[in-house]
Amino acid sequence: MSLFNRTRHGILHLEFGLRRGQYGPETFLRRDKQKTPLMIIRPFPLPCGTLMVFIVNPTGGVFGGDTSEIVVQAEAGTRVLVLTQSATRIQPYRTDDVAVQDIHFKVAGGARLEYYPERTIPFAGSRFRQTIHADLEDGAEFGCTETFSTGRVQSGERLAFALYESRVEVRQGGRRVYLDRQRVVPDEHLRAPGLLGTADYVASGVWVGGGEVSEWPTLPGELSTGRTASGAVWLRGVAGRGPVLDARLNAACEQLRGQLFGAVPLKVRR
Repeated sequence: MSLFNRTRHGILHLEFGLRRGQYGPETFLRRDKQKTPLMIIRPFPLPCGTLMVFIVNPTGGVFGGDTSEIVVQAEAGTRVLVLTQSATRIQPYRTDDVAVQDIHFKVAGGARLEYYPERTIPFAGSRFRQTIHADLEDGAEFGCTETFSTGRVQSGERLAFALYESRVEVRQGGRRVYLDRQRVVPDEHLRAPGLLGTADYVASGVWVGGGEVSEWPTLPGELSTGRTASGAVWLRGVAGRGPVLDARLNAACEQLRGQLFGAVPLKVRR
């Protein structure tokens, strides 16, 4: 295999535990396994007691044929926030090569794990397939969002990618409470006004917690939320501009976390 035909297999395994700190129990990173191009910046404790980590890919993008394996485990009592430092840029390599990302979360009862990555941007000709699987024990709390754009819109690459596919499944106590599948293969039908229309940015999310939701974030035609038959809270949103969608998603996320988790707003500076 020549140097020009090599692909990468990134691995990131994180395990969070609880220990006695100066002011009471605190979350800490018990062990980690990192294999380039996946790595983390050191954990940062937030004033609310949550431990935050950033996932970093220093190579500037994900290429067709690359695979990423991420496993995050949160032990009982921990509070974990996982973010990405920047957008995930999916770039083509060879014609049929697919970039694959598999993420697995394991959350113990009494723990809270949240995953709010930056946007996924598929470049022209790229193929991307992602799975996010969360296994929650009874009493665990979980939040996750994902956003993607129709491409590098300002560079004239709207809907120029070949494949975007994402599957998110959440199970609690062995029972599936949420399943979402997105498969986007651009063609002339997708460009019809009744589908995406002028929207170039899409968001989805899921939250599982013990609280009740009395105020549902909603914006007719642009942002919707609801609850599955099994109790998970879902979100869907679209917008014509990225910053607009980001602001709406952040506001909805904080509104839902406050009601479901009894959590204070996250104050994160990227």
